[in-house]
Amino acid sequence: MSRSRAPFLVLTLAIALAGLSACDKEAGRKQETVGKVESGVGTVIGDKDLKAEGKQDKVVGGVKQGDLKGAVKDAKD
Repeated sequence: MSRSRAPFLVLTLAIALAGLSACDKEAGRKQETVGKVESGVGTVIGDKDLKAEGKQDKVVGGVKQGDLKGAVKDAKD
């Protein structure tokens, strides 16, 4: 690869990684929201499996968003 192309390659990779990061955060928000709903519905109808699945989705969604502190807190609850 020539030296003149290196800056363009670095810029392209940076833009691609930024886009992936944004997608992960959005996916994490959606998964966390679905988890909250599943957990709530599981609590209301008395379905322990649904509640546990919702809790798991909530934690994984927090991790995808980069909120490790919140995800650990959700996992302990």
